[in-house]
Amino acid sequence: MHYTHIIYYNMPYVHLHRNLFVAITTVAELIRTARNRLSQKEFAQKLGVKQSSVSRYESGKVNPSVNVIEHSMRLVHSESAEFLPTADELAVKVKTGLAKKDQGRLRLALIRLIEVLSNDRAEDRAVTPTSRQNGS
Repeated sequence: MHYTHIIYYNMPYVHLHRNLFVAITTVAELIRTARNRLSQKEFAQKLGVKQSSVSRYESGKVNPSVNVIEHSMRLVHSESAEFLPTADELAVKVKTGLAKKDQGRLRLALIRLIEVLSNDRAEDRAVTPTSRQNGS
């Protein structure tokens, strides 16, 4: 049986598993889906980590490395007709596309977006733990 896998960057993605669409919204769900009927020990050997690490990844207690996440994404999407680039390959592709002369407006828009996101993040950091607890 052939399964179709779909990924949307920067959004939860959907995986067809046993004729059901499953939204993968956490790293723990990604790891469980990628393990796909393997024992945690077998999957850990494929990833080059300890079985206890896989257990902690699946429970959400620990976040895996970028390499483990990318490997898991490749496993989930292995039957996909489209090649799923690594984060570095995607960055090179975006950088190459943005380097074109006719992309000036897009570069400017991205610069503004990054500034806004950076400012939002700085404001979030300025919120004290006490004010978060009080709902401020």
